[in-house]
Amino acid sequence: MGVRRVGLVVALVAACAGGPVKPTHPTPEQEAAADALLTGPDWYRNAVFYEVNVRSFADSNGDGIGDLAGLVSKLDYLKDLGVDAVWMMPIMPSPFKDSGYDIADYRNIDPAYGDLAGFDALVAAAHQRNIRVMMDLVLNHTSDQHAWFQDSRTSATSEHADWYVWSDTPSDPNIGCGPAAPTFGDSAWTFEPARNQYYFHRFYPAQPDLNYRNPAVAAEMLDTVRFWLQRGVDGFRCDVIGYLFESATGCNMIPETVDYIKQLRGVLDEFPNTVMVAETDIGLGPVPYLGDGTDMFHMAFDFPYGYFWGVAFLGENSSIAQNALQTVQTQYPPGGQDAMLIGSHDVGRAWSHAQELAWRMQRATEISMFSHATPFIYYGDELAVHDGTTFVVDSRDSARTPMPWTADDPGHGFTTAAAPWIPFSGGADTTNVASEDADPGSMLTFYRQLLTFRRGHAVWGTGDMNVLTLDNPSVLAFTRSDSDEAYLVVESFSEDPQDATAQASVGAIGDVVWGAGAATDDGTTLHVSLPGEGSAVFALSH
Repeated sequence: MGVRRVGLVVALVAACAGGPVKPTHPTPEQEAAADALLTGPDWYRNAVFYEVNVRSFADSNGDGIGDLAGLVSKLDYLKDLGVDAVWMMPIMPSPFKDSGYDIADYRNIDPAYGDLAGFDALVAAAHQRNIRVMMDLVLNHTSDQHAWFQDSRTSATSEHADWYVWSDTPSDPNIGCGPAAPTFGDSAWTFEPARNQYYFHRFYPAQPDLNYRNPAVAAEMLDTVRFWLQRGVDGFRCDVIGYLFESATGCNMIPETVDYIKQLRGVLDEFPNTVMVAETDIGLGPVPYLGDGTDMFHMAFDFPYGYFWGVAFLGENSSIAQNALQTVQTQYPPGGQDAMLIGSHDVGRAWSHAQELAWRMQRATEISMFSHATPFIYYGDELAVHDGTTFVVDSRDSARTPMPWTADDPGHGFTTAAAPWIPFSGGADTTNVASEDADPGSMLTFYRQLLTFRRGHAVWGTGDMNVLTLDNPSVLAFTRSDSDEAYLVVESFSEDPQDATAQASVGAIGDVVWGAGAATDDGTTLHVSLPGEGSAVFALSH
């Protein structure tokens, strides 16, 4: 009997004794199984990722700004939580006009966070704990303070003259996205008096777009990727990756960009066991970023679910989640891995999307953890941290407030400074690690239980998934199975008790191993029942 089977038997025995227990820490057998699953090139399929805003995570020197040394001091917390990889928001030098996504030097660390030696120490400390380190890779644009742009803006004959996109007018017939392109502001073109030309920027004016049609730019950015991989980085989250090349007919994942992504994948393939995940375009969805499953991104973010799950719960309708999961099931190429989240630095706190209802956030989290996906946790969501109300850069700062470690004012264990760089969100006196650690009903306890439940079970990362069609839109059901285990997962989107039927058979149904509910299968029809706000995972015969 394998170690994964041992964990299942323990859960089933507990269920028969009056309901499944929910331990907050895995057994040694589970950890041994997890270690095996997290070894080799497919480690990311079985991993739990954690997004960190280093600036807001832990301040080691009392200046009110989180830093790399602070993150090192909290690695044991992440390990205990069940985190296998950390993705950091940008930590390179930046004037901070877009929270670090305006990079002024691609091969250094912002002094606010530390230096390259401190970065190396972080990588070493994380690897010592079997935690991978992922960086945010911003390839589309630089800061206007980058030395390349400072040179480019001076003259049309400067060394870096063609490293950015310039035009004599605030338009360009070769750029089909034109003035309607910018995500921020009214125009995608800004006049530069010294050069007497306009430069193109898909985002803020302080973020000029690089010109990837210049071979020197394309080569330099690939070399930058190698620079960090050679320092031991395990991979990248690639920011707005679809916009690298512009054309007269479009600016999003055009053939030239797709080809460049394949070159980028080739660089990662030079470094065994490194991976990259795409920030996808909500209109395109994740599928175009995966290529044939081996030649583009290892993972792609599932924003059709990650951005809109709150809407699904408001309408008590599972279709948003069902459509996302069916896309994974029917359209993903072999080897393509879904990346599932319910919160990030761009979309506001999950607690707000859940309308501050714990059960909604828990059901949404379970879907991200039980579906065929690699789950990503946004720092503080495991505490149900609230949205902040103070903006330093823009409204997205509501989701970038400091991590509350203790109930102690004013620094809440984040800093010894009189005030952090941005105020804490409301409720930090109770919504903090120390308080929730002692509360068996807290969101932190729920996350620990959930991550413990799935730890060391390959079925959740790589097992087959089959989404079931039910006669009740307020219920989502799907199966997960591999050669060792099989489960039926049922999730409610309603506060009221729910019954649902599918004209399908999932086989013999065993005990509930997570949550609460009932299910029957007569060989042709599946019937499930859930309590209000509920969910259940049933063991299936295998």
